[in-house]
Amino acid sequence: MKHNLSQIDSKINKKSIFINKDNLSYNYKLIQKHVKKSKVISVIKGDGYGHGLLECCKILKTSNCNDFYVARLDDALRLRENHKNINIYLLSGMIKKNDVKEIESKKIIPIINSPEQLDIIETSSKKLNYVLHIDTGMNRLGFQIKNFEETINKINFKRIKFVMSHFSSADDINKNECNNQLKNLLKFKKIFNKPLSIANSAGIFLNRKYHLDFVRPGKSLYGINPFNKKNYKLKQVMSIYAPILQVTDLKKYQTIGYSQTFKTNKKIKIATIDFGYSDGYLRSGSNRGKVFIDGIPCKILGRVSMDLITIDVSKVPMKKLYLGKPVEIIGINQSYENIAYDTETNEHEILISLGRNLSRVYF
Repeated sequence: MKHNLSQIDSKINKKSIFINKDNLSYNYKLIQKHVKKSKVISVIKGDGYGHGLLECCKILKTSNCNDFYVARLDDALRLRENHKNINIYLLSGMIKKNDVKEIESKKIIPIINSPEQLDIIETSSKKLNYVLHIDTGMNRLGFQIKNFEETINKINFKRIKFVMSHFSSADDINKNECNNQLKNLLKFKKIFNKPLSIANSAGIFLNRKYHLDFVRPGKSLYGINPFNKKNYKLKQVMSIYAPILQVTDLKKYQTIGYSQTFKTNKKIKIATIDFGYSDGYLRSGSNRGKVFIDGIPCKILGRVSMDLITIDVSKVPMKKLYLGKPVEIIGINQSYENIAYDTETNEHEILISLGRNLSRVYF
């Protein structure tokens, strides 16, 4: 991630998330350029992947994005309250008949995932358009192809905006499975003669034939490369810093943290920082992860506590170790991918988990 650190240095007086607005806009424009004529629907579910639902929408609108995906009705309603002239797609569709009236009045476009949801919308509204979701192999949401003949006569073709599906294995570069799913979806072009969508972030960069009419980038918007060994020039949007609370010298054979999971084998200097698993740093990073002080890596020692993490600062000059000194959790030296590896999870969980209790600073 490249940004001018001095832009945020002066604002670090407590643990905070910093969101680079220019990088978010840049990523959107890069994706739009890559997919050429396909339309980009920005996925901002999960509170904008931890970057802020409303703020991400506002930033992306300035880059001429007018289409947004969310997972839950509450998020769709919040979005509509703050942004009147955008297209909002609701991945979960509706759960009960009472939802339809609100969805329709707020001009939200539901994704219809099942025969039950189709029955609700067809019996509760005569004019609400929707997106039809076909399960081509993910086996999570969507109409099952094997049972679709029983459903087709209930569908008003005129109300379908487009037909979508979702890749199960694009992240794993499983082109055979992706091709099978694409083949299954293309069958519905002949049935409905409607636009199609299947590509998530990985699908967008895996092969241009997956772009179809609409693409739905999620993690790539926020700077995560879909494939670790390739560089698509995406820019990391989020950085997180937390202050040092205390610096301590330890002797040989002293232990650190709950259950004494780390014991020193020499004299070391440690610092305790104002960050922990209540802020979303996973406990799986205990004795494994690292953070940075002015570019110097500092290993996490002992168990990650609820509000505190202890780090090895033996290689950090003393002049850099003081109460309130900012420590980089994610930033110019620490990528989403690196911290995901250290905590044995994926980048999605990192973005959603980290900084749940932190204030966001947009710059």
